Amino acid sequence: MASVRVAPARGPIWLRAGFVLGGLLLIAQLVAIMPVARAWMDRHATVNDALQDAIYLLAALLVAARGVRVRRDRGAWLLMAGGLTCYAAGTVYWVAFVAVLDPQPYPSAADAMWLAYYPFAYAALLRLLRARRSRISAATSLDGLIAAACAAALASVMFLSGFTFGGSALPAAVSLAYPIADIVLAGLLLGVWAISGWRTEPVWLLLLAGMGLNTTANGIHMFETTHGSYIPGGWPEVLWSVALAVIVAAAWTMPRPATARPPGRAVVGVALPAVLACAAMGLLLYGSWRDHVLPRASSLLAAAAITATIVRMLLTVRAVEGLADARRQARTDDLTGLPNRRLFQETLDRDLRRRDPAEPMAVAIVDLDRFKEINDSFGHHLGDRLLQLVANRLAEAFGNAGLLTRLGGDEFGLLLPGAGVDRAVEVVTGLLTALRHPFDLERVTLHVDASIGLAVFPDHGTDRSTLLRHADNAMYTAKSDHSGLGLASGGADDEDNGRRRLTTLEELRTGLDQGELVLHYQPQLDLATGLVSGVEALVRWNHPTRGLVYPDGFLSLAEHAGLMGRITTQVLDLAVEQCRAWRAAGLDLTVAVNLSTSNLHDPGLPEHVAALLARHGVPPCALHLEVTEEVLMRDAARATETLARLRALGIRLAVDDYGTGYSSLAYLHALPVDDLKLDRAFVAHCDTDPRSAAIVKSTVELAHNLNMRLIAEGVENEVVLDRLRGWDCDLVQGYHLSRPQAPDRLTPWLLQRQADALASAGGQLRNR
Repeated sequence: MASVRVAPARGPIWLRAGFVLGGLLLIAQLVAIMPVARAWMDRHATVNDALQDAIYLLAALLVAARGVRVRRDRGAWLLMAGGLTCYAAGTVYWVAFVAVLDPQPYPSAADAMWLAYYPFAYAALLRLLRARRSRISAATSLDGLIAAACAAALASVMFLSGFTFGGSALPAAVSLAYPIADIVLAGLLLGVWAISGWRTEPVWLLLLAGMGLNTTANGIHMFETTHGSYIPGGWPEVLWSVALAVIVAAAWTMPRPATARPPGRAVVGVALPAVLACAAMGLLLYGSWRDHVLPRASSLLAAAAITATIVRMLLTVRAVEGLADARRQARTDDLTGLPNRRLFQETLDRDLRRRDPAEPMAVAIVDLDRFKEINDSFGHHLGDRLLQLVANRLAEAFGNAGLLTRLGGDEFGLLLPGAGVDRAVEVVTGLLTALRHPFDLERVTLHVDASIGLAVFPDHGTDRSTLLRHADNAMYTAKSDHSGLGLASGGADDEDNGRRRLTTLEELRTGLDQGELVLHYQPQLDLATGLVSGVEALVRWNHPTRGLVYPDGFLSLAEHAGLMGRITTQVLDLAVEQCRAWRAAGLDLTVAVNLSTSNLHDPGLPEHVAALLARHGVPPCALHLEVTEEVLMRDAARATETLARLRALGIRLAVDDYGTGYSSLAYLHALPVDDLKLDRAFVAHCDTDPRSAAIVKSTVELAHNLNMRLIAEGVENEVVLDRLRGWDCDLVQGYHLSRPQAPDRLTPWLLQRQADALASAGGQLRNR
């Protein structure tokens, strides 16, 4: 209670004077019951009566002042002040008009005023509870019921034991009203405390203590009156006065700001319900041993408390089960049912803390090869089904060797406690063998391979981050050399691989800031006119020390790091700027730029492209944008919306690498595209492979039937070019025409090509 802060310590002087007067009156009350002062007080009964009246009235005034002056919980304290005022008025009325009569009437108006205190007290408690708990759960309600029923049962033993219902109706009803009111108040006090969450802040504890003392004093008074031992001015009067002082202190105690649940409150919240349930059980057992010793109401209330306790226990069991289930779900992968990354990390950390340095443990990372291609080609549904089958097969092959988890995507994690290098390699090799058997998926048979990186404690690290870094580097090594299994070296080479990837990524970020990206352009020939009508922009990174870095050296890293948006923005700006330069030089060319998945998911892309064209003064028809089927299949709805907005600007759109996607035909009728760009895998062999030739020829016809142009890439020789010309292909590009070149080298070639075409056209006109 050292943290209690009472506001009147700095309040107005009349308020401080009231508190000082209250303290003096309370001291006088305590002195009055001492044997030395008792005889004098008996001879001067009016002094004792005046002392009682003053204490009751002053308490009511101080609580009312709290309700008027302080806004917080104003309604509750005004209700409490109303109840105390009724109580004080009843005391004053009794002293002034009833105590002097002989015989004293019962009941009197004083009884009505005293009983009026209880409804006000009930309402004040409920108002305070509502301010602190706006929503009450079923479990909390049961806590309140247990506490209320048990408190009421114990109170009823005090108030109802020996009570007899006799005499005329009104006196008997009033006599019964007092114990019932106190029983209800006792139950409400403890019930409200339970529902409030067993709050232990000073305001709440003081109020409960004050009202509890008042109820206890009433019980003592009733007991003494029933047994004929009550003496005015005795201990009940002192307890009443102390109770009023504690209620006043509660009213003026300013609450502290809300903080985390203190440890004391947590202990109270666990211990008290158990104690109350045991007390209720004790009452029933006591009543069963001694017949008719307990009032029937006490037994019924105790039984209600125990029943509520049983129901509460059932709810607690369900809550614990739900918590365990939620914990399990939080550590379980939804798709495969395997433990997830969180459990993998927690288990690895725990094992590393407990592990003897002399006892090995292996950590492995499994990454499926070409899963992205499978997922994009056959759709996410089959991709997810494949992951489930892979998880089942891994679990079957792994058995009880350790912990198998899905880390995310197509990546799985393995923990092998007690396994050294040899044992770990044996287990992992078995997994690779199991995965290489074909998977049957909805009339499609797929062969899946994997790359596994292996690191062993303590050789390759003694903490989670080091072990996982080495395992990850080993996995990348296995993937790059197609060996399937990579073992961490723990040396400089292993560290260098991971460091090289991180360094490349950081250098790429710097390069984007410093404008190190450059474009090379590959011409596209219009077979109908024989003119170069456009070019495709291909990005290169002009690294300050490594020289020209091609896309396969940095684009995959950029995609994983979320840098594709920045790269495409710079590529678009460079391409449109170069297009303007060529047009200024008399070259009427279109420029094609590839878009990535992140670009199509950017709702601001169409506005950005429109602003870019306007800034450089290039017409929209001069810009062609290409998207791969892989990009379209990831989120067709959003991609279609973005493409439609771009096409509305007048920009021509093409599907790049056409023919590599499983659902190509399903998208064509809905996509707002103008061109199909046939993948080089079909074009390059159409002069020697009849199947490739059939695919190219039928795709040209398909494109024309859909009012689209067909662009063939990968033209490597004149024979292929002649065949494409014979099949009415629209545009071609490839090394046979020109390799991708920088603008300063390509521009002279383009100008010469244009001059030759014009000269040839002029000669033909003259010959006519």
